[in-house]
Amino acid sequence: METNNKQNESICLFDSGIGGLTVLKKLINKFPNENYIYLADLARVPFGDKTKEEIKKIVDEIIEWLVTFKPKIIIMACNTSSALLNHQLSAISHQLSIPIYGMIQSCATEITKSKHKKISVWATKFVAESNVYKKTIQNNNPDITVEETACQKLVPMIEGLSFTLEERNKIINEYLSQTSKDSNALILGCTHYPLISEDLKRLTNIEIIDPADYLINDLCRGLLQQSSTPLHTSTQISLYTTAQKEKLERFSKLYLHLKGDVKVNLINLNKITI
Repeated sequence: METNNKQNESICLFDSGIGGLTVLKKLINKFPNENYIYLADLARVPFGDKTKEEIKKIVDEIIEWLVTFKPKIIIMACNTSSALLNHQLSAISHQLSIPIYGMIQSCATEITKSKHKKISVWATKFVAESNVYKKTIQNNNPDITVEETACQKLVPMIEGLSFTLEERNKIINEYLSQTSKDSNALILGCTHYPLISEDLKRLTNIEIIDPADYLINDLCRGLLQQSSTPLHTSTQISLYTTAQKEKLERFSKLYLHLKGDVKVNLINLNKITI
């Protein structure tokens, strides 16, 4: 009976907004027989302009709410919260007896095993100023040079679907001009950024790295087993938000390619209720 219950537990993800949908999409593709719960805290987006204390309080509230689902795994599909709690995740996981993953550690660990000598990271202001990718990578391999660039115009551009191709190219090229020409790879240090991967492939030859791919590799080696079975109709994808239901509905349908009506549940984290 315990095994069956374990199989029915969900993989829970959260982000301040719609960026974490890029992680959810890759998880669904790799593990199509799992159930998923996704929370977008759109009432308090973005996290990156808040103090460390405020972000910690928000993350604590979110995790407290997600724990009520008895999750198999919790994924912080947000680089800001991952950067803040990067070195505390093991302790939090142990305390809750639930594996908790961020977006940084898996990627940084694998990068140190590569032949790359210089890595560029595009991230939000909070993540870039924390130098978390640089510190984590160089802690394992000090010979790798890491530069981090704050790309504050990218998230508004990605969420603003009205931007023309010319406008998108101009903004992306602005940050490419700030990126060292001798970098071997570019880490997309915000879960929004994979949504412009195709644009980047048109505009640069630099290798693009999505940390979600390394996270999934970790999950394949550990808690989950890869499955090539098509997505079953019994698989549930439950979407929640703290505000702006229509926004999450729109982007979920657009990026997850969900058929039919997309149901998004509005919640109040202050009450810790579903």
